Amino acid sequence: MLIVSCGPGRSVPGNNGRSALRANTEWPYVLFDGDFPDPTILVDGKDYYMTFTSQRAVPGLPIYHSTDMVHWEQIGNALNREVGQVWAPDLQKINGKYYIYFPASFQLYVVYADSMEGPWSEPIDLGVRAIDPGYASDGNGKQILYANNGRSVPLAPDGLSVEGQLKHAYDAWPIPKDWVIECRCLESPKIFKRGEWFYLVSAEGGTSGPATSHMAVVHRSSSVEGPWELSPYNPLVHTYSADEPWWSKGHGTIFQDHFGDWWIVYHAYRNGRHDLGRHTLIEPVTWTKDGWPVIGGR
Repeated sequence: MLIVSCGPGRSVPGNNGRSALRANTEWPYVLFDGDFPDPTILVDGKDYYMTFTSQRAVPGLPIYHSTDMVHWEQIGNALNREVGQVWAPDLQKINGKYYIYFPASFQLYVVYADSMEGPWSEPIDLGVRAIDPGYASDGNGKQILYANNGRSVPLAPDGLSVEGQLKHAYDAWPIPKDWVIECRCLESPKIFKRGEWFYLVSAEGGTSGPATSHMAVVHRSSSVEGPWELSPYNPLVHTYSADEPWWSKGHGTIFQDHFGDWWIVYHAYRNGRHDLGRHTLIEPVTWTKDGWPVIGGR
């Protein structure tokens, strides 16, 4: 199945040595139009891979591939049997192998493969009661799995089991009391490194409640274990009014493309159309002089 994502009435010109998306002038840009929630993206050289929440679908965890971030083709599925209701996965490449950490009915699992086309392993139960796993590594052998509610647990060297119990790792961004949200719901930790800093992008506010509930917020630390400080520019992504075209913007992953440009993918509902599901959107990310990611030219 081939997905060509050029948004209603728009096209994307040639890349001229950079991502074709850079020529776009309307943000956010729709990468996946339909119900593609909780996007996670992996940049592997000049290849881009994504997967999403798949609920109880069998096969689940669909794998999509692109070489330009505009045209996407499904190349397989990473989960071939039901283990529960699958939510927010995290797609990673670790020591030459491909891993997907994911929750199913509030239990954390992992599958792995030598190739993104598969075959993928049977799901391995990590014995951790949580949702929204996010993998982190310091590059020197220390591996940590972050989870909802600001918790983390060390991973074994092979990434296929944990060593210890979930412990508190970081605090939520304090949402202003007059904001209309669904819940605090600190979820979706996604970790990456830029320069000397590790950055942690989380969701807060609730996913499917009021239009203004969801958001993506940023922490950073000099260590993959923390302590984590909050960005003064939070929230990075948020719907401020029900009049906006996209509701419940949140659950973001920041990444760098192979040209060196920075982006964030996240999900959102079209205004008033929860029935269409959460679409996957993308926007360019820039960096402040004090080293924080921002969008929208702030």
